[in-house]
Amino acid sequence: MYTSYWHLRSSPFLNADSEALLYPSDQFNEGLARLLYLIDQERIAGMITGPYGVGKSFLLTSLVQRSTRLKLPVIRFDAIPGGGLPMARHILRQLGIDEDPPALADALMLLQQRCMGGGRSLSRNVLLIDEAQYLAQGPGDEGLYLVHFLTNLRITTPSGQKPLFTTVLCGTPELADAVRKYESLRRRIQLSWVLRPLSAPQTTEYVVQHLKAVGGDPWIFSVEALAAVHRHSGGIPRSVNNLCDTALMLGYAAQARHITPDLIEEAAEDTGLADDSDAPQTTPQEQPQMDETEQRQ
Repeated sequence: MYTSYWHLRSSPFLNADSEALLYPSDQFNEGLARLLYLIDQERIAGMITGPYGVGKSFLLTSLVQRSTRLKLPVIRFDAIPGGGLPMARHILRQLGIDEDPPALADALMLLQQRCMGGGRSLSRNVLLIDEAQYLAQGPGDEGLYLVHFLTNLRITTPSGQKPLFTTVLCGTPELADAVRKYESLRRRIQLSWVLRPLSAPQTTEYVVQHLKAVGGDPWIFSVEALAAVHRHSGGIPRSVNNLCDTALMLGYAAQARHITPDLIEEAAEDTGLADDSDAPQTTPQEQPQMDETEQRQ
């Protein structure tokens, strides 16, 4: 609707995983580099946490693309509350094990037997579990136990034993709280990284980069409007997208020449972000937690 008015090839603020719209912030790049190191060094498990909309799923998408270049098979899915059995069945199918075990215990025993039998038909996989905070929801921590079990599996290769999976859990801060309480799994997490929101300068760069990616004037938004975008979004990319997309629509309706702070305030009301001006701002990165003993595994 508004794209021709603002001389854009397409909408610049879609909430979709698109490499063309990727803004590689310092915290995004560092998180990706650490995950690639985890995979390259055949580690057991890592964890990425952060608030909703901060870009965790986009980070996994970038990780998938790079894992494909490393010629490593990738299994990716969203966690299901209380869904240990369907998740285990999905993993079996992705590994080429064409059986339909009736219970979670049967699925795990089947997988363990394949590994203990030499696992010659199995190769190392990257296992990415998004929305992993839901693993803690369900009877008896079933989802967390499933991950704990998977991190124990090994396969025999010509160069020796390797973990069947390098597992990456991705979720909200509630995931980190749940893992801390599940001691056996916590000790298997060899990398814990928090993806933080964008700073005010990064928010400006994000908006400008998205506009340029679709052929638009990078300064459609005034400097004051960009400050208002950061204030209301707290630097959360999904909220930045919602604000800017709505502001462009409102600017089109008003036949405005630029996006002003008033238009951002109106967009904040329309998107329910008007009360988010006191959202937490960017804080220093959490350092990775890597146990020296587990590094040698």
